[in-house]
Amino acid sequence: MSVVEEKYSAKFESAATQPENRGAYYPEDASVKSMALVQAKCKDIKLYWLVDVAEDRIYSAKFFAYGGKVSLAIGETLSRMVKGLTVQEAVSLLGDDVEWQLRDDPQVVSVPESKMEAFNIVGQLLRLVEKEYPSAKALALASFSIKEKEPVVSFKALSMAEQAWLSLNEA
Repeated sequence: MSVVEEKYSAKFESAATQPENRGAYYPEDASVKSMALVQAKCKDIKLYWLVDVAEDRIYSAKFFAYGGKVSLAIGETLSRMVKGLTVQEAVSLLGDDVEWQLRDDPQVVSVPESKMEAFNIVGQLLRLVEKEYPSAKALALASFSIKEKEPVVSFKALSMAEQAWLSLNEA
């Protein structure tokens, strides 16, 4: 019985073993940068995008992959590809576009044929992003408008009664 060797492209191996965009963004990250945080999770990949709501442009993208190296390579490559695109441009990408980016030779697929269906997750993730972005944008815009209206008050400017109230513990 012979064992069939699974061949992966060098670009695939690099993306899977040395991801630069693995990680997460949190609401605080988006708030500090005055951006919307869009999250989408499908199967074993979760995307985190910081989006400039004025232009609907993706400022930064990160991901977590809970599966094997194929999921890592997909998350890493998709994160690289979407930076600088508008959300609309990004959600038009296909799994084939991600797989194409991982090829060393345009004529040779980046993964064994048995792994090609894994790229179907890209379309599913991007449909979720497209669905989630309007509410993430609305939340960000509401947050910005509240932040702009809040007066900045130093502790010294508070009255003695306010300072005493703030120092009380919740009981």
